[in-house]
Amino acid sequence: MNWGHKIALVIGLFVVAMMTMVVIAFRQTNEMIDQNYYDKELKYQTFIDAGQRLSSVSTDRLVVIDSSGLYIKVPVSLATTFQDGTIEMLKVDDKSKDQNISFKVDSTGKFYLDKNKLVKGRYLLRILWQSDGKSYYKEETLYNN
Repeated sequence: MNWGHKIALVIGLFVVAMMTMVVIAFRQTNEMIDQNYYDKELKYQTFIDAGQRLSSVSTDRLVVIDSSGLYIKVPVSLATTFQDGTIEMLKVDDKSKDQNISFKVDSTGKFYLDKNKLVKGRYLLRILWQSDGKSYYKEETLYNN
């Protein structure tokens, strides 16, 4: 095989590799996690303050997973004055599987959620609640197997 054939082979392989990359790029979905990203970014300082407020009360994980489901465990000191809460469950790779759940905790500070209602995969949980007139916020990653 002479050098002309080798150059043609290299160029042909390069074209095939580039076309493969183009096909892969067109099949990917690139969605933003939040629809109103810029509006939420302007209000994000309130989430930072709520997260710091929670850190001063407790550094424990809020999400505990067992075989039957997952528990949101609010610190007991905040459970007694718990008012209302929301959980945003964002499926990172498929926006159509996102969920927003309102929750109330029991006297021990727990809220139960059945794992079977969730699609397998990785979720970003944004947990926000009011207790004694103050906001508390935590983001955690959940892997549902």
